[in-house]
Amino acid sequence: MARAPKPKKNFTPHIYTQKELDNIFEACDNLECNYIGRDSLYIVMPALVRFLFGTGVRIGEALDLKVNDINLAHNYLALRDTKNGKERLLPFSESLAMVLKQYLKHRDRVNPLKQKIFFFTTARGRKCNSQQIYKVFRKVLDDAGIPFKGGHYGPRVHDLRHTFAVKSLVNMIANGTDVYCSLPVLSTYLGHQSLEATNQYVRLTAEHHPGLIQNIEDVFINVFPSIESL
Repeated sequence: MARAPKPKKNFTPHIYTQKELDNIFEACDNLECNYIGRDSLYIVMPALVRFLFGTGVRIGEALDLKVNDINLAHNYLALRDTKNGKERLLPFSESLAMVLKQYLKHRDRVNPLKQKIFFFTTARGRKCNSQQIYKVFRKVLDDAGIPFKGGHYGPRVHDLRHTFAVKSLVNMIANGTDVYCSLPVLSTYLGHQSLEATNQYVRLTAEHHPGLIQNIEDVFINVFPSIESL
């Protein structure tokens, strides 16, 4: 019996422009809750979306974070149950720390008596569901004036991770860091098992920032040399 063809995994990530990001953040800030008793996400979305863009973590990793996994005194987070099963510590910016502190203050004012286990919660103090996040993010995109194409064409929540990776490469290269040094750093931060998983961001960076990376084909050849059988 012939096997069914495997679904194609090739797709082009959507790299948000700075204008799109600004519109997304504004749309998150303006979300309204019609009924506070429901598991509303209006409190968490402004912080969560900024967190995903500011750290590049996967949505599942973010929603699994416990209260004690995020250290706001020294600005780092601990990822324990990751996609690749590797624990890692990730630093984040002071500006993101301020956003998270504001979120906690607002969250605990709305629900002061509920003991929280997870860092990102609904208005009732429950763990957020990724499907709920996707649904609200669709509304955020609409309010931000960003067309949703659907399927693998997005834009998606996960594209915040892709955007973080590209912008990180841009910053490192613009600051004089060689691309050969940038890739291993970014790969480790993103939790990739190999540099090949991070390699796509070199081409994406070159496509969105022409002239920043010269001789891109030589970069690919040198980073991943071919191995011949002896």
